[in-house]
Amino acid sequence: MQEVLDELVLHNKTVFSIYDAARIMNKPNNYVSKLLSSNKKVRRIERGKYYLTNGRGINIYEIASQVVFPSYVSMFAAFQFYSVTEQFIIKYSVVSLKRHRPIIIENSAVEFIRIQKERFFGYKKNGNAYVATIEKAIVDSLYLGSPPFSYIEEAFAESLRRKIINVDLLVDFALRMKTKATAKGVMALLKSRNIYSDRLQEAL
Repeated sequence: MQEVLDELVLHNKTVFSIYDAARIMNKPNNYVSKLLSSNKKVRRIERGKYYLTNGRGINIYEIASQVVFPSYVSMFAAFQFYSVTEQFIIKYSVVSLKRHRPIIIENSAVEFIRIQKERFFGYKKNGNAYVATIEKAIVDSLYLGSPPFSYIEEAFAESLRRKIINVDLLVDFALRMKTKATAKGVMALLKSRNIYSDRLQEAL
């Protein structure tokens, strides 16, 4: 069994299906399932899907963003990922093209939010985790109405202070969402810091 786990690690398969393991072992799914359930280095996410602990710390972002493909962690969880909020995280929000029921990973709540394909953009790979850019995390938050605007404003202000946000890109992303509510939200954020955007103004 250890050889299988080593093979999964070699291919960066932190999250894997029973079919992945069965293919490597060339054994029936039922047999592999029993082996996985008794292995202390493997934990079950849901039926047929597992993740490796391998004696290291658990990265919730890495696991949560690989349960459904494609998907990425966004909104408040992304704010925490970039350390632009002092608020305590309640749940990890994963944006996906598919529906999926909420799950619990290491006592942390993970929700899955389905959005349209044309609004599915603005994320990048960090290690094995897929996380929204700070610009898209702000836009997603405004579009989906969570977290509260004061939290979004805090994240925006801290991102500006640390110079980790591209305001032009933020405006681009807001316009790509094609909703006035999102554009108005970004406009409000910009005005709070005395920043003006002709493109946003024209869209409203």
